[in-house]
Amino acid sequence: MKILRLKSFFTIFFIFFMIVYVSAQKPKSSGARISISEMMWDFGYVSRNGKVIHTYKIKNVGGDTLILAKIRTTCGCTTTPLPKQRLAPGESTDLKVIFDPQKIAAGNTTKKLQIISNDPTNPFMEVQFTAKIGKNSSLIKLTPKEINFDTVSQGTEEQRSLKIENISEEKLSIKMVEGPGDDIDLDLESKILQPGESVQVTLKLKKKAALGDLYTSFTLDFEGSKMARVSIPISAVVANR
Repeated sequence: MKILRLKSFFTIFFIFFMIVYVSAQKPKSSGARISISEMMWDFGYVSRNGKVIHTYKIKNVGGDTLILAKIRTTCGCTTTPLPKQRLAPGESTDLKVIFDPQKIAAGNTTKKLQIISNDPTNPFMEVQFTAKIGKNSSLIKLTPKEINFDTVSQGTEEQRSLKIENISEEKLSIKMVEGPGDDIDLDLESKILQPGESVQVTLKLKKKAALGDLYTSFTLDFEGSKMARVSIPISAVVANR
């Protein structure tokens, strides 16, 4: 009996030793973990002209450095400048997606992005965005459909306006979903539109805008018994005086 017990003890000890040994030989996987603000974004109705922009927020929620190796897109209509490729634990960065509707056919579209990183659990994260290109909402009318500041001398403040008209038969609430960024001030006079009512939106290009081509946009939701989302492109060329 003692010999059997001794054999059982050594058998259990050997199995335990092998488990520990094998585990120690396995390469440690990265503790980096990628998190993103949303998996799906909807631009809603967009004009055929001008570029619209959405910013995804990427965060490293793991314990090791997150390395963003590449952003892969499914078409030449989308560009994704990435300001930072290495994120320390808890650090975040912006992934700006610039969508150019002129490069694809009008109608409903869905595009995908693949974020390649060293997250061992999700090395090929996929996100999507949708848009209704060149279509008009039955709820609202925009005049114009895109804002163009043309060529502006740096250091001067230019202003443009947008008319939003409620062409539906019920009141609509207006909600800003995504703003135009740091270079544009936007003044939205009213947040409720009655049937047939219109509102003027004032947009100002700030004096501090950097030299070069400027592309941005803003996204509004209009809601009654039905809902419509619209993204309005903004462009400018900021030049030396």
